Amino acid sequence: MKLLIEQGAKGDSGLVSLRSKLRAVSRRMGFKDIKREHMELVCNEMVTNQNKYAEGNGLVQIWEVTHPRPALDLFAFDYGKGIPNLKVAMQDGYTTAGTMGKGLGAIKRLSSESEIYSIPLEQMHDSPWHGTAVWARFYHNGSELSFPHEIGVYSRAYQDNSYNGDRIEARCGKNKTRWLHMDGLGHGREAAEVVDGIGDFLDEETPVDGLIQRLSTQLQGTRGAVAMVCEIDAGNQTFKICGVGDMIAYLIANGEKKAISFSPGVLGHAHRTPETFTLPFSSQALAITASDGLRRSMTLRTLPELWRLHPQLIALVLGQVIGRLNDDRSVFTIRVNPNTRKSHGS
Repeated sequence: MKLLIEQGAKGDSGLVSLRSKLRAVSRRMGFKDIKREHMELVCNEMVTNQNKYAEGNGLVQIWEVTHPRPALDLFAFDYGKGIPNLKVAMQDGYTTAGTMGKGLGAIKRLSSESEIYSIPLEQMHDSPWHGTAVWARFYHNGSELSFPHEIGVYSRAYQDNSYNGDRIEARCGKNKTRWLHMDGLGHGREAAEVVDGIGDFLDEETPVDGLIQRLSTQLQGTRGAVAMVCEIDAGNQTFKICGVGDMIAYLIANGEKKAISFSPGVLGHAHRTPETFTLPFSSQALAITASDGLRRSMTLRTLPELWRLHPQLIALVLGQVIGRLNDDRSVFTIRVNPNTRKSHGS
């Protein structure tokens, strides 16, 4: 997942500029005219809402998605007063601004997938942020492929440099999802060369600890990296994870957040023998992995109710709200796809 464009869209000139960029991106990605029209309508609603309810104090991002299937994402994030009752606000006809009140409902209808999250100013409590986040995804056609898990990705280089020392590589199979989450030491060109140099690393058979050992061998002679390899099996509902170094991993289930710690050291250099953790992964569970570009102060009350939503919105909000601005930052989120739960006996 790659961030293509981020800009504020305050006022008419901001919207015109953003829509022009969206047209260019969607045309390059090969979307048909009707889908591109839907994108522009959604983008317009996002910006209109920001201008009305957050006084233009926000931003809109355009992301290009490559895995598990190509897509374009629009993400609007603002610092307004928030929406006190999202369920009511999603209904057509609801408005506090004297308009027709079809904006949020239109976003849901016109996109392939979407999610909205808001923390009202008067309810922010332990949260460092208040406002509204809106995510909308567009696939090339209307028939979405079904994978056992829904995933979310956020990856952004320090100062939006072209060199990103964080890497996420995922493979979504029929029953299993595997991913490598890696952070090359430091940031900039040298860190990016470390993570880019491993090529297409994941396979379907090697145990996660074997992949970590292979990675350490491959990184000898480089500045090194910290990393984890993870696997979630939809059949036996397990979460396996093995890592080395200063990385972040959480399992959220049954209203609790469990932190997973890894063996100290640096892959390619000295480190202890990594331990593999095998944890139950229920149909309601959520796993989060991140580089140290994510602050560790997060609790479930930091962003209340966020954890029930689509993993992609979770990843985007986490990256924006609790990401550190002085490093590369990356987040991977995953949960069972609700459309496939029954087929796996959940």
